[in-house]
Amino acid sequence: MHKIMKRMLDPDIPLRKRLFQLLSTIALAEFIIVNIYNLIQGASGMQTVIMCAGTIAFAFTVSYTFRSGRMRAGSAVSGILYFLIYPLTFFSAGGMYGGAPVVSSFALVYVYLVTEKWERWLSLAVCISGSAACFMLSYYHPELIKRHTAAEENIESFLSIMLVTLLLCVLFAFVTKVYLEENRIVQAQKREIEELNRKQKRFFSSMSHEIRTPVNAIIGMNEATMRESISEVVMENSRNIEVASKILLHTINEILDLSRLESGSVEIVKTDYRPASMLSDIVSMTWLRAHEKGLEFRIDVDPNLPSVLRGDEMRIKQILLNVTTNAVKYTKEGLVHLHISGITDENGLYRSVYEVSDTGIGIREENIPLLFSEYRRMDEHKTNAIEGTGLGLFIVKQYLDMMDGTVEVSSEYGKGSVFHIEIPQEIVDASPVGSQDVMNDEPDEAAGETAGTAASDIRLLVVDDTPMNLMVVKKLLKDSKTSVDTAASGMEALQKTLDNEYDIILMDHQMPEMDGIECLHRIREQDGGKCRESRIVCLTANVGADMEKLYRSEGFDGYLTKPIKRKVLEDEISFLTERIML
Repeated sequence: MHKIMKRMLDPDIPLRKRLFQLLSTIALAEFIIVNIYNLIQGASGMQTVIMCAGTIAFAFTVSYTFRSGRMRAGSAVSGILYFLIYPLTFFSAGGMYGGAPVVSSFALVYVYLVTEKWERWLSLAVCISGSAACFMLSYYHPELIKRHTAAEENIESFLSIMLVTLLLCVLFAFVTKVYLEENRIVQAQKREIEELNRKQKRFFSSMSHEIRTPVNAIIGMNEATMRESISEVVMENSRNIEVASKILLHTINEILDLSRLESGSVEIVKTDYRPASMLSDIVSMTWLRAHEKGLEFRIDVDPNLPSVLRGDEMRIKQILLNVTTNAVKYTKEGLVHLHISGITDENGLYRSVYEVSDTGIGIREENIPLLFSEYRRMDEHKTNAIEGTGLGLFIVKQYLDMMDGTVEVSSEYGKGSVFHIEIPQEIVDASPVGSQDVMNDEPDEAAGETAGTAASDIRLLVVDDTPMNLMVVKKLLKDSKTSVDTAASGMEALQKTLDNEYDIILMDHQMPEMDGIECLHRIREQDGGKCRESRIVCLTANVGADMEKLYRSEGFDGYLTKPIKRKVLEDEISFLTERIML
């Protein structure tokens, strides 16, 4: 009995198997009690032999079923066998006036619970038909029923009701205990999963910072080297480092995006943005890749496109970059074309339409539904030499679903593909962008030709606990007239802002002892401090619209991500300088 109870409460054993053992044990106990009662009542020898034989057969079937694991067949046989013993009990124990009708109710419950699928309905049909036949025979041939005295019939009915009630109580107690135990396990697993997700989120947040910090140093120092133009050999090596760094950064971003999506930590953060500026960024990032492969990259913008929209600019930019760079990767010759337009729907939302077409290798029709699956690449024998994780389009689909957007793909294998993307957004300023040419922002191959555009007479403080990051900013601004000072910790920054007046402060977030957010607030509240009104920009390896929202809410005047490009850095300094001068 101890072993049986231990097995029935073992969560590693399937619930249906445990339930079968419990119900079968209850049924077996019922047979033994009935046999004992029949012996006390003086049942005939034949009746006793048949009941004992049925009990033994039932016990053997249950034992074999449990040990062999053949639950479906064994449970059906045991259910029918259990009910075949019923007629003998019915006719020898007073028929409908005895305890047999109550026992038959438990028999039907047993059959229903231990069987499944078609075996359940077949077993129930056999049992119900047998029960109906017994009642009909007792009605038309009452002489077949061995009637007991009124006292015996009342005792039998009472004992049957009490026995079945007791057995049902045991059943419900077991089910309740199993439910509570399963619920406890589920809740414990839920807590473990939540804790794992929190740890995973912290891990990838930390990895984002730890990986992007050295990448920032590589890209920044390499850009500074390219501006020196020491020799053609050094320039060629630097260009190769730049290309490899961008591929590495893109791969890192895809892996981090996937981790955020899987942990549910991605949020859509809507802000007002200018589509023309966003498209200029896409041009500057995509044109160089297309140019390196000898491809033409063309972009057309509907002049009626609203000048200011409200949406998640960072996610939309990432969607377009993933699709356009994918088109460049899978196109050997010809053209990659980005067309932007839109329509206003009946709800007043502007459905931005982005269409990316290429003259690449195309996609087989049967593979199109698989495009947005995780880690899937089509025609791997043709694409195994192309860099990438296979996550880009999967991430695109996830972000579009989160923004109620859609994507449709049409392709002719061997000739090219067209990606049609629609994203609903709010119109902030309906005035059209006009016919401005965003292709004017094509990157200049001669690095360093536009160096020194940052505003002069500006004092800048850079706060970062990584010496290499401080050096990167100083080298990127080397040819500008901006005066750059550095601090390696929050405490050092507080000392310098107490003694010196800085126009702009670039502040890292994750620093030991005092992080960037705490340092920001202490600078703003510093008694006698000379930088309480300074423009403070968060320059961090923590990326994402949710992070930008956090830093803006904490009071930062700007948000820049590592790795930082010289042009982006100088543009931010120029923008803040204009605000200072107002």
